[in-house]
Amino acid sequence: MKVSLLLVASTIVSTGAFAPSAHSQQRVAQTELSMTSGGRREFAKSAAASVFGVVATTAAFPENAFAKDYEPKFDDLKQIYGLGVSLDRLNEKVSDPDKWGAALEGLRAFNRDPNFYGGYARNYISKSVKNNADGDERVGYIRQASNVIGSCQELLEGRQGLDGADAAAEASKRVKRAQGLIAKFLGASGVEDERVAAFVSAH
Repeated sequence: MKVSLLLVASTIVSTGAFAPSAHSQQRVAQTELSMTSGGRREFAKSAAASVFGVVATTAAFPENAFAKDYEPKFDDLKQIYGLGVSLDRLNEKVSDPDKWGAALEGLRAFNRDPNFYGGYARNYISKSVKNNADGDERVGYIRQASNVIGSCQELLEGRQGLDGADAAAEASKRVKRAQGLIAKFLGASGVEDERVAAFVSAH
């Protein structure tokens, strides 16, 4: 089955990051029932819009086709950039035990498709790397970041031996680590864009 998810974030919305609406949750549940190619596309668009507070567009998911003269473009990795920026809002929530309910809602939605961003990164890298894009260290950065983000769910649920302020501090550290890994990917992406430069400088 061809894995080509039509999902790119056009902007980061000021509210709703890592806090799905009831309507979005219903859409996610409906699309998860049928994980055909079309079903996965709808699920991914719904999950990104609800989990990260971004606006899904019809811009194409980067195809994994090597192009000899490919020039790195911001539009081809803006979903990963959007993930990195949205983690600021997640950090606010995980740092405050009173906001863990909202944080967990988003983290559980994220963990329904934990490999999405790794696949997105692989397809982006494969546009400029002819062989073994899957083994490229830049793809590894995004896979690590996804694992770190996803691990915050069990942490906040009390399944990793920490609670209260200790769990909040550890969760915040993990979110910042994920942002650092995303910054490493963006910094090595070849994209020259002031938004990317600002994110890399900040993390």
